[in-house]
Amino acid sequence: MKEFMSFLICSLIALLTGLTVQAANSNPTNLGFELGNFTNWVGYSWIYRTDIPSLTTPKTKGIIYGRHTIMSDTLAYDLNTGGKLKKIPKGSKYSARLGDAVTGGLEESLSYSMKIDSGNALLIWKFAVVLQDPLSGHLKNEEPRFRVSLLDQNGDTIPDCANYDVYVSDAKITGFQTYYPNGSTSNPIIWRDWTTVGANLLSYIGQTITIEFMAADCTHRSHYGYAYFIAESHPLYITVKYCTGDLSAILTAPEGFETYSWENDQGVIVSASKAYEVTNPTEGSVYSCNMTSATGCTVSLTSVIAKYQPNADFKYDLVDCNNLTNSMKFTNLHPATHGSLEYKWDFGDGTTSYEKSPTHTFNTSGLHPVSLVVSNPPSTCTDSMTKLVETFYPPLVGIRGDSTYCPGYSAGLKAHGAYRYEWSNGSKADSIEVGKDTTVWLIGYSSSGCYTDTIKFKVKQEPDWTFFTDGIPLFCVGESTVLSASGAISYRWNSGDTSKSITVNTAGIYTVSGTNPRGCEKSVSFNVVEDPLPQVDFNLSSPTVDTRHNQLTCIIAAQPGVIYNWNMGDGSTETGSTIQHTYAVSGTLPDYKITLTSTNANGCVNTAFQMVDVVPFIPNVFTPNNDGVNERFLPDMDLQVFDRYGTLLYKGTDGWDGMFKGKLMDNDTYFYLIHYSDKYKQAQTRKGYVTLKK
Repeated sequence: MKEFMSFLICSLIALLTGLTVQAANSNPTNLGFELGNFTNWVGYSWIYRTDIPSLTTPKTKGIIYGRHTIMSDTLAYDLNTGGKLKKIPKGSKYSARLGDAVTGGLEESLSYSMKIDSGNALLIWKFAVVLQDPLSGHLKNEEPRFRVSLLDQNGDTIPDCANYDVYVSDAKITGFQTYYPNGSTSNPIIWRDWTTVGANLLSYIGQTITIEFMAADCTHRSHYGYAYFIAESHPLYITVKYCTGDLSAILTAPEGFETYSWENDQGVIVSASKAYEVTNPTEGSVYSCNMTSATGCTVSLTSVIAKYQPNADFKYDLVDCNNLTNSMKFTNLHPATHGSLEYKWDFGDGTTSYEKSPTHTFNTSGLHPVSLVVSNPPSTCTDSMTKLVETFYPPLVGIRGDSTYCPGYSAGLKAHGAYRYEWSNGSKADSIEVGKDTTVWLIGYSSSGCYTDTIKFKVKQEPDWTFFTDGIPLFCVGESTVLSASGAISYRWNSGDTSKSITVNTAGIYTVSGTNPRGCEKSVSFNVVEDPLPQVDFNLSSPTVDTRHNQLTCIIAAQPGVIYNWNMGDGSTETGSTIQHTYAVSGTLPDYKITLTSTNANGCVNTAFQMVDVVPFIPNVFTPNNDGVNERFLPDMDLQVFDRYGTLLYKGTDGWDGMFKGKLMDNDTYFYLIHYSDKYKQAQTRKGYVTLKK
């Protein structure tokens, strides 16, 4: 085979508008490896050697990993193509690899047999080929090879242009690429990316055909050949989307072809895409599509524009109210307006049917959601409907609810398992409330008129129980309080907590509900308030004391119910809103810390303090007259004394005795400067006037 396109050209013209689809689910199982294994596929492997014929082996049936391998990594690429060939085509989860990069004259095949009907008459496969080129020293039939064959039920090759047989020397044409591993020109890789091929099998409806894939190394052992592939089947007709409410008709040709050419009923080419949208369509107009596959096969299909309006409405009838089998007859109520109808029933119990009017027997009683999906080939129009279907055997009608009710409440009873109900109180609802001790009865009816025996249910009131709560519904600013409950087996607070107790630091209404072992519930609410702290801002009569001025008055505006405790900072305490305190001032203490603690009637406590500084006492008169009293001015202080003219009369720490140059100074007023360190060890200076009296 010198050229890839040197195949027979087969053509078919089919008018499919009135095609009757005989199988709603005729796509063969695992044809596309959707199970992730080789279920329904048959594998063979053998060795064929022309250099050493004695090493040739017969065909052996069986799947051999490496020679028959499922690919599952959708992101993987084949490294023998320079990482350009994906091992699984886009849109698929799996593919099969036939052969591998191991040499040795190995050959292998995989085949799948299927019975052809109108629902799978278009067989599509996708393949990718990797062949190592020997370049020389091999006859053509000794080279690596890939082959696809369609076989009839007798095992003979179907003369169809979709058959494909390629040796590596044939592959050096359009569609194949060349890869040189490691840049070497010896033994290049000739590979073909994923290619889609379709085969028309309408003429084989009712027969079983086989598709076989084969890959082979060269027959001299040293060069490999392998391929990847998947397959699928479809009905061979043009699908039409022209349903109720559509303003245009979309015609879609089958997959598996390289080119598409659409013509209207005047023979004018209108599109080269797989799908063609007809705007403002006229019913009865005819469109044709000519399709050519990758192997050169041509198929021509024709479609007539028609609006498809499938209707999935259905009815159901119980076969016999008293047969105890739950057999139900289902009937679709509307025929097709065009084309044919396909039916898929889902009975809501894990079983399905594709019959037009099936009879189904349910294994349980109750309500079953039965769904019908109606398809309308060759259109893509569908309709669906779900109805609740009731069965009555074995009778599962009953009453759910509590047989007891809590004091102050009632028992809620709900019937189940029937279409309608009749209660002892005359109610026809599916639920009632009972607030007294009594025996309730119920009769359940099916939609078809079947009814149950009388069902009885006894109701009585539970004894009362005690639900305890504890906690102070008050907390001081910045603090919290604990609320608790007891006597129940479970608790639920409106704050979301489910513990027995909660800690609260925000004012508000807190409700706790408790449930006893019988399910009765009681609730208690706490109105929690936040109590402000009492005032502690107080006033002092003076911020300082000295040895002569050592009495202080402390005052705070009194609040009702508040107790005031004072710590005076000298080891003594006072009480009351107004207090007077006398300090025994010592030169060793730099200050006193006065702390006020205010406590209100709820026990909320607030504190504040102020500092009172101890300062030196400086007299304004001293009398150096040798009477032993007030003889020296400010002894033990760093003192300077000046007369009114600025003459320095004294400097020292012993205190001024009124003398200057051995003479007692006259009665007069003199200026002084004192230097000392305050309680913060900072240097301070005080100045003033003192009067000398002899």
